[in-house]
Amino acid sequence: MQMKKLIGFCFLLALGANAFGQTNKNGSSTSSSQAGTSAPETKKGWWTLGLESANNASFYGRNTAIQYPYIAGSLTYTHKTGLYASVMSYQLFDTEDVIDETDVSLGYAFKLGERFDGSVSYTRFFFGKNTPLIQAVTSNAATASGNYDWQILYTGLTTSYVFGGSNDIFTVLDNSRYIALDPLWKGKFTVGLDPKVSVIAGTQDFAETHTTVTQNKKKGGTVLDPIFGGGNGNNGGTTTTTTTTTSKRFRVLNYAVRVPLVVNVGNFEFEPAYRYAIPVNKVEGDESKPQSFYSMNLSYTF
Repeated sequence: MQMKKLIGFCFLLALGANAFGQTNKNGSSTSSSQAGTSAPETKKGWWTLGLESANNASFYGRNTAIQYPYIAGSLTYTHKTGLYASVMSYQLFDTEDVIDETDVSLGYAFKLGERFDGSVSYTRFFFGKNTPLIQAVTSNAATASGNYDWQILYTGLTTSYVFGGSNDIFTVLDNSRYIALDPLWKGKFTVGLDPKVSVIAGTQDFAETHTTVTQNKKKGGTVLDPIFGGGNGNNGGTTTTTTTTTSKRFRVLNYAVRVPLVVNVGNFEFEPAYRYAIPVNKVEGDESKPQSFYSMNLSYTF
């Protein structure tokens, strides 16, 4: 049964790529501009078909106690002006839904000078009826990102406002540096490492309980009855009131290190990667824990 779902999903191969600095499930920038992948210069627009697989899903550094390996298909159209549209669908292994999540994005990517590039985008999330994903409580995201090449480091800052059911703000700070391995490889295709250190911060809901103890007023040595006003025969007493309020706090959520191997062969790109993430400042009920993520991304541009 699981194999039938997987085959059916691959046949649909729907759908949205991680191009031009969009934020992926790990909450980190996926732009590979510094790795030497450039857009076709003679075309008005081009398509990118992608396939991604990983041993677990996460959302801005948070994950569930149960691991959910997944496979995802993507399709992106990019115009030479920088406008792009993409669709990406996820299928988690061992879940009831054939498609657990589909993301539809519209965005614009741009460059300012030789060292700065950025993008703005809007994404709509659609979830399967039985999906166990953490982010299923929300439905929209507005994202802006900027990347600057310091030559020594490549720094990216991405800010997302996630809304619809739950309203939160997330920021992702990345520092990376592409290391070309071509001199060692001496092959016919481009190979390199793109190690990255990320810090993810965002808002969280906190519940605070306050207890107030009030001394009851007396008259004539007896406590007034709150309804009829008469004495109740007691010499005094207190009233305890407990109230709970919910507030949001912006805090660091996750630290992560990611080491991908980027291989370009013609119009194909292969990117196996390892990432280790450490969640911090967890609230009650958050089951996230430090863990390793293994992923493989394949893409074809035409």
